[in-house]
Amino acid sequence: MNVNIHPVLKDLLAFGCKDHRLAPAAFAVFMDLSEVRVVWDLQYHFCKALDLIYLTGKENQDNTEANIYLPLPASYTVSPAWLQEVQECLSTKDRGFTLALKDADSTIVYYSITEGLVTPDSPDLVQLRKASEERKRLMQTELWRKRDQLYEGAQCNSNSKNDYEYQDSEL
Repeated sequence: MNVNIHPVLKDLLAFGCKDHRLAPAAFAVFMDLSEVRVVWDLQYHFCKALDLIYLTGKENQDNTEANIYLPLPASYTVSPAWLQEVQECLSTKDRGFTLALKDADSTIVYYSITEGLVTPDSPDLVQLRKASEERKRLMQTELWRKRDQLYEGAQCNSNSKNDYEYQDSEL
């Protein structure tokens, strides 16, 4: 074993998960939460019943309740029944937990998992959102196409304003 291994990774590997991908995923999420997202009081735990590593930490120093983070490789198979089992095992039914999926390229995506189902948006609302996004996209495209004209117009306005100021100061 490598002597220069990070102490946290060493501890995570010592849990002895059957799926060898879990410890490196947990380590990457641990580093992201501690160094990038600055989660307070971050700790790692092992759930023997599920053979999973999970993390707990507070969003800020004043929080009294810790959030639960479940780091998994992005290729891990997740089902609604399995998520229900995790909630029961980790006792998170009332507040949920955060699923942290780590991809092979080190990208980490966080999903908030809570009890129950969320009703989907109505078709009318979906259509309105799509129309709004399309208008925004068309505006951005048009602004990008005419950016040189807009820039020149702004410069002309700025220069003409300076000319007026110059004329006023001569009076």
